[in-house]
Amino acid sequence: MAEPLTGRDFSRVFVPTYNAIIGFFFLASTAAYFYKLHFVMKPKSGEKRPLLGGEAIAPATGVTGVYRRVRSVLLYQPPGRYLEANGTMFVVAAYLGLNAFYCFYGDATHDVSYMGNRFGLVCVVNLPIMFLLGSKTGLLVQWTGWSHEGYNILHRHAGRVVCLTALGHIIAYSYNGRTLQEQLMRSAQIGVGGGLTGLAFTIILATSFAPARNKMYEVFLYAHVWFLVAGIVLLFFHYPRCRPYCAAASVIFLWDRINRFKNAHHVVATTTVLSGNTVKLSMNVKSTFREIHWQTGQYVYVTINKLAPLQAHPFTIASPPNANTLELIIRARQGFSKSLFLAEEQEHRVTFHGPYGSPPKFDGFSKVILLAGGAGVAYSYPEAVELTRQFPGMEIDFFWVVPQRDFISWVDMDPKFNVDFKVWVTAEQGRPDIEQYVKDSVAAAQGQKCAVAVCGPAPLVRNSRNACASLLWQGVDVEFYSENFGW
Repeated sequence: MAEPLTGRDFSRVFVPTYNAIIGFFFLASTAAYFYKLHFVMKPKSGEKRPLLGGEAIAPATGVTGVYRRVRSVLLYQPPGRYLEANGTMFVVAAYLGLNAFYCFYGDATHDVSYMGNRFGLVCVVNLPIMFLLGSKTGLLVQWTGWSHEGYNILHRHAGRVVCLTALGHIIAYSYNGRTLQEQLMRSAQIGVGGGLTGLAFTIILATSFAPARNKMYEVFLYAHVWFLVAGIVLLFFHYPRCRPYCAAASVIFLWDRINRFKNAHHVVATTTVLSGNTVKLSMNVKSTFREIHWQTGQYVYVTINKLAPLQAHPFTIASPPNANTLELIIRARQGFSKSLFLAEEQEHRVTFHGPYGSPPKFDGFSKVILLAGGAGVAYSYPEAVELTRQFPGMEIDFFWVVPQRDFISWVDMDPKFNVDFKVWVTAEQGRPDIEQYVKDSVAAAQGQKCAVAVCGPAPLVRNSRNACASLLWQGVDVEFYSENFGW
């Protein structure tokens, strides 16, 4: 039986092939986004944006019909609290499977030290990827067009691969007492540094799962940053082969921090308490030294020094572009948002950096269906106002689900905006059938090109997503975009 690849031999095979596969995935994502942006979401050259009432587009057959059915399968999201869309789960499963393959392929399991070495190498090679996906300024967002939540899903799984393989590395060497003793005799920093790195990564992993993260977000935030920085420093001195990857991760981290500093704005913001344990944070962007421009659907990170000086929280901008005031709608939950809601002061010195994100363009559509749930109106409302301003002939179907009628005061629904605002109050009307509403709204477009954009709680996003998946399966041309409340 052939000896398994170990040490430098394994590294020479693993590192280039693994990076080539990951690089190909990012390049393919970028190419797909470029094609969608320039050939799907916009009218063709010389073609006017289609208006409702024109010739209906029949459901696709043949190759196009098969393509839409594939999109339907990938778009569909199975029921379950922690399940994502099929396409997302496929990418995550492929990523996890690729890492498992490199850890276990061949006859590596017959010697624990081989396993330990492989776990360690897989861990450090994924470090720069994890940092790149965790970048707050979102370099890859501009290239791939991923939503903040989609970006974050991949970051979380990359982080779990790093932490779990680090623990696997430590367990393997601890199990093999002779190898561990030899390493400790060679250098105390190898054993002690590796052990402390494993402890730091264990704390990060334990606080990163959704139940713990949602209940103790501030604890998660501090542990995430400080233990990660400490882990990188310890890992750098743990073993020489770790250093190039630690250096690459550190460069990405510093690049992200420098960009945050460059994009920072310091303003005085005022708060307005709204119904539903919600507060509106309003910032006069004309009072800053640099002009601030944003697009609908973009977000900023906010720090209020008096409440949480070391925390930066992301919120979608709830103001239309070119407004004099940048507004954020913030639901009071735990920690920072609750402190802001309960604060007696109505004025705060605020530092925010951004805007970030690559929201979709709807130039080539006859009809756009905007769905919002609760604070998800922060995305849908400015999008509706801006689309009506840019494309007077476009039909905008705005549907906002709120628990109480007094939530309507959150935004200005003045008729001057020429938007048909529909509000569904669950306390009076019960829960709406979102899937049926989307299907009926698309059918009312009489086959014209439609897009559905949704922002809100997970059930609203899932139901609207699955409605679009069902329409695609039937051959109907519909685009879907979502933002979840996973922040």
